[in-house]
Amino acid sequence: MAHKKNSEPRAMLMASLSASLPDSGGEYQMSSAFSDTERRRFLGAWSIAEHMVDGHPYLESFAAAALRGASLLDPSYDSIYDFRAALCVKRVMIGGFVELPDGRAEYTYRMSMALSWDLGPGFLLVRPELGYQSTSLAGKPAAVKELGSAGESLRIGYRFEGKDLLLEEGLDHKRLSRGAK
Repeated sequence: MAHKKNSEPRAMLMASLSASLPDSGGEYQMSSAFSDTERRRFLGAWSIAEHMVDGHPYLESFAAAALRGASLLDPSYDSIYDFRAALCVKRVMIGGFVELPDGRAEYTYRMSMALSWDLGPGFLLVRPELGYQSTSLAGKPAAVKELGSAGESLRIGYRFEGKDLLLEEGLDHKRLSRGAK
């Protein structure tokens, strides 16, 4: 009887070995033999299972920035990353209620973005190509913003942990699970 090898420790070791290669000043890229197999691991829909910023839940940081410190009551947060061959479509929806001088109002934030993506050893190189953000209060549009031009490339560390995908960018840490909620 053939035994299935546990590929997770091997994948972690390969990523570690790749990251430990010395940087001699040039731009080295992952070999296509490795990257094709690794890219397939990303393909499909992933949903946010956990999102922390500097050790705190993302919704706290979001409310502090977007709502100028006002509390987001009964919050909900859904985010989907749908990886395709060359693009990743990212969708975010945050909802809840905010306390206004004239009473409680429903609050909704939506963001949709198309990102081009490529792999490096232990990191994703992503670039916003197009996107929009919108907020509404009490069911009425409050603000809409469109990405004016393609953004700058961002380097986001990644690793697979069991069936989850972990993304790390500075103090921002996301755990994604397969499938959409």
